[in-house]
Amino acid sequence: MIKRIGNYFSLREKLISLVYVSLIFVRNTFLKKKRFIPLSIPFFQKQFIFDKLNKEFLTINIRDYIDLTMIYQIFYNEDYDIKKFIRHEEIYEFYSSCIKIKKKIPLIIDCGGNIGLATKYFSKTFFQSKIVCIEPNENNIDQAKKNNKNSPNIDFLKAAVGSVNSEGKIDDYSRPNSMFQVTIKKKGDFPIISINSILKRYQKFVPFIIKIDIEGFESELFSKNTEWIDMFPLVIIELHDWMLPKTANSHNFLKEISKLDRDFLYFNENIFSIKKIIN
Repeated sequence: MIKRIGNYFSLREKLISLVYVSLIFVRNTFLKKKRFIPLSIPFFQKQFIFDKLNKEFLTINIRDYIDLTMIYQIFYNEDYDIKKFIRHEEIYEFYSSCIKIKKKIPLIIDCGGNIGLATKYFSKTFFQSKIVCIEPNENNIDQAKKNNKNSPNIDFLKAAVGSVNSEGKIDDYSRPNSMFQVTIKKKGDFPIISINSILKRYQKFVPFIIKIDIEGFESELFSKNTEWIDMFPLVIIELHDWMLPKTANSHNFLKEISKLDRDFLYFNENIFSIKKIIN
């Protein structure tokens, strides 16, 4: 039985989502380059999507309008699609060579996994990779597990990422579930794990992609111990100066990334940093 979650949508949100999904259905059905076709009324709990590339149906569980907008971004608009960039073939060649030549599995780390939609997108695009979905909020990561069940190549960590191992808490639970911010605490509700620690835990895998959307905590993440950056051919990050004015929140990231020989590309909300020589 399909559950309706219309109570979590205002009338305006219902109308907007109905019109938008209808337009997306027409556009993505008839345009060859568009990969995902929506097949559900937008305010149903279960969203069904047809993946034209893999010729399969995907099921995604949502809780509210915010979750639905995440589907728009990640699947219908394909914010993380790298084929729009000139160097996409190099990135795919690296992925293939890891598996076929090096006989190793590429590692994708999803920092700020939310309800697991980017994780799901990467798992359907690079299905032979190992993916680690990291999310500090319990409700979000439970939803991420539902959205990626029966995917043995995905691990879930209820944690945040930082420059060093420590502990943290959600700063304000009244914020939208896609905008929770982390604060370091001596006695926190969840661990904060450094990227170096994650790489050590998954050292038999080859660093491939790291996606970072951590609602401003990138200032702390890039404050020190950043030698891991150039280990990843592709770094995808959303910066949050827009959300935290007069804090120069992106300063540490820009300082560290500018030291490295990498391309700097911008698409929608995300920066795509690609290593100059991928090998």
